[in-house]
Amino acid sequence: MERGSWTLKARGVMPTVSSPNWASMIMGAGPEQHGVTSNEWQPDKFEIASVCKQPDHVFPTIFGVLRAARPKAEIAVLHDWEGFGRLVEAKAPQRLEHVLKSTVTMKKAIEHWQAAKPDLLFVHLDDVDHAGHRYGWLTPEYYAAVEEADGLIGNMMDAIGRDAVLIIISDHGGVNKGHGGLTMTELEVPWMIAGPGIKKGELTLPVNSLDTAPTVAKVMGIAPHACWTGRAVSAALSKK
Repeated sequence: MERGSWTLKARGVMPTVSSPNWASMIMGAGPEQHGVTSNEWQPDKFEIASVCKQPDHVFPTIFGVLRAARPKAEIAVLHDWEGFGRLVEAKAPQRLEHVLKSTVTMKKAIEHWQAAKPDLLFVHLDDVDHAGHRYGWLTPEYYAAVEEADGLIGNMMDAIGRDAVLIIISDHGGVNKGHGGLTMTELEVPWMIAGPGIKKGELTLPVNSLDTAPTVAKVMGIAPHACWTGRAVSAALSKK
């Protein structure tokens, strides 16, 4: 936050559950477009069809768009929550791996960064969500899990240095021991970006989670997918 652009009031999508929100981040569109409307969604089991059909029934993600634009790009996805993997085109990343426990996930992510220097690395941590469901959102135990995740992100920042762009975002908030409802506490999430070419300061214009993929595309100098409805967070990006 000190060296980049940020907001603590970015908005996710409805419903405020994991799959629709993670999908919207990497797919640059909302559930009404990509069709991921619940945690029960599967590529071959859905209620709303994607407006942009692909052979694997997965709406185009930033991983697939980068692979198409740069066939030799090094792409890796390490995810703590097993369900995340089904949201990604199977052949887009060279490495698509479910790693249980946030500390182990980040350790493997850092090792992969040091070994392969990927063009795009996605790391999903799940222990904060577990703490919310077990102890309640905004409880001391929840904040302890947030602090641990913050430390893990710090480890990643130390590993990548200041030559790479880093985006930090959450899928949803929570109330008591759950989420999925119609409250601002569940809908609003932090959104932060730092690195070369990124402005400093709090973002005052609206930011939506589905703007994440277009922002990544803009940073990497590739065109957004025609089916995406999100837009790059230009207020965070320095003009070149």
